[in-house]
Amino acid sequence: MSIQQQQIQRCALPTPTASPPPEPSKIFSEKKSNRKPWPTKWLQVLQRLLKELDGRDKMMKVIQYFIKILLHYNLLKSKQWSTLASQFSMTRKVLRLGNALPSLREMRPRHDSLWNTLILSNEAVNAISDDVFCLYKLGFVGADIGYRSEMLSAYCWFAAILIDLRSAFHSHAKLCAHKADDTLEQRQKIFMAEVSIVKLMMDGIFCACDIWQPSYSSSVQAWSGFFSGALAGYKLCVKFSN
Repeated sequence: MSIQQQQIQRCALPTPTASPPPEPSKIFSEKKSNRKPWPTKWLQVLQRLLKELDGRDKMMKVIQYFIKILLHYNLLKSKQWSTLASQFSMTRKVLRLGNALPSLREMRPRHDSLWNTLILSNEAVNAISDDVFCLYKLGFVGADIGYRSEMLSAYCWFAAILIDLRSAFHSHAKLCAHKADDTLEQRQKIFMAEVSIVKLMMDGIFCACDIWQPSYSSSVQAWSGFFSGALAGYKLCVKFSN
């Protein structure tokens, strides 16, 4: 071998060797570190609940009817708690002012079917009568107009609940029909559909007490309002946590 060839071999780079695979414990720790700790996750959910209008409404609804349950069973006797529950109710009414605008914007009688137009009209009348009743509570309209708007809102809301229940049962039946797709995601969809059905039933019971006003309506409305708000809040938490 010549001197030049020996110098080339000395200057040549060494052959790279394959690096060993990472240890399983390191892989697991890296994947685990990418996940957010549950306190941070639920704090973010709470932040979104407080930020979204619907989230604030449901949180106040749960507190409002929980106070009413305690008041009904004389677990709270102070008049301040009754005033606080009334203030939560009034605040929720004010937050929902103007809810008729989305339904009015979506209405296209010349293009939509008659059934869809009737549904949107019912939603708009319900929201407008809610706004009028809120204005009555604020002292802007008379008692007669306030009473009529309250009853009109109750009947429109009851009709909307029946329509939503029909749609919810239909969606639940379609999900249950796909038994071949017995996956975790499919079971979660079925469970959330059942939550929606129970929530609508609670709304229906509450609204029926507004219309027919039985002697036991105070206790029934306290419990049905509480469970309706809790289930609606749970649905929002699931939505915001994904």
